[in-house]
Amino acid sequence: MKSNVVLLVDADGDSEGMVSEAAAGNGCAVLLAKTSREAFRILREQMRRLDLVIVDVDPGAHGLVLLEAISGCADRPPIVVITALEETYMKPISVEHGASACLGKPITIQKLISSLKDASKRSLTSDRWGSLMPSTASKKLNVKTCFSGIAAKLSPTVPRRGRSARGRASHHESSKRSS
Repeated sequence: MKSNVVLLVDADGDSEGMVSEAAAGNGCAVLLAKTSREAFRILREQMRRLDLVIVDVDPGAHGLVLLEAISGCADRPPIVVITALEETYMKPISVEHGASACLGKPITIQKLISSLKDASKRSLTSDRWGSLMPSTASKKLNVKTCFSGIAAKLSPTVPRRGRSARGRASHHESSKRSS
C-alpha cells in the first residue's frame, strides 16, 4: 500500500532541501539514502510503500546501477533523475534505465513539483527495450506477460507455432527442393 513516501538517493545531499520542499508540497514524506547500499536496503524493505524514487546522479556515483536495478523490478514506483551532468546526455540514458523524467541542475522548485506530479500520474511506462507496458506504480504487473515479451525479443529464432501458414508453406517447399 502506498503511503506518500518519496525515496531520495543523494550522495552529497545538495538536492535534499529542494526535494523535501517539493515532496511536502505534494503531501509526501522523504526518506534519504546517501549511499547505494542504503538505497538498496530501503528498496528491499519498503519498495511497496514508495510513491516515487528520486536519484541524484552525480559523476562517480552509482546512480545508473541503482536505476537499472530498480527498473528490473516488477512492482516499482516511478523514477525521476536529477543530475548536474549534461541533461542532453543524461536524459536518454536515464529513460533507457527506467526513469520517467530527467532534470538537469539547477532546477526550480516549480519544475521539480511539476515533474514529481507528472511522474506519479503516468499510467504507462516502458521496458528496457522501449515497449510500452502498464505502470507498476498503480497496479500489479502481469509478470508472465512481461517475461514472454522479453523472451520473444531475445530469441534468435521464430518458434514454429509463431510462423504464418505462408511461412510454413515456403519452408516446406524449400525442403522439397533440397531433397
